[in-house]
Amino acid sequence: MDANGLPIEMIVSQGIFAVLFVWLFLDSRKESKEREIRLLEQIDKQNQAQDRIVQAIEGLEKQVTALTKP
Repeated sequence: MDANGLPIEMIVSQGIFAVLFVWLFLDSRKESKEREIRLLEQIDKQNQAQDRIVQAIEGLEKQVTALTKP
């Protein structure tokens, strides 16, 4: 076994794993970014729904207060 050929053999034999690792890393980063965007959209929808519920409850409170006043 030649000492000069050893690093090149290691690079060639391990290179496919390095490429796969980098691809997997970049792919998982892309998926996590997409998941984060969907999560933020869902949070915005929930906040809008919660605001509508609060407005409805405030409206009911005003109606009940108006009914109970003599």
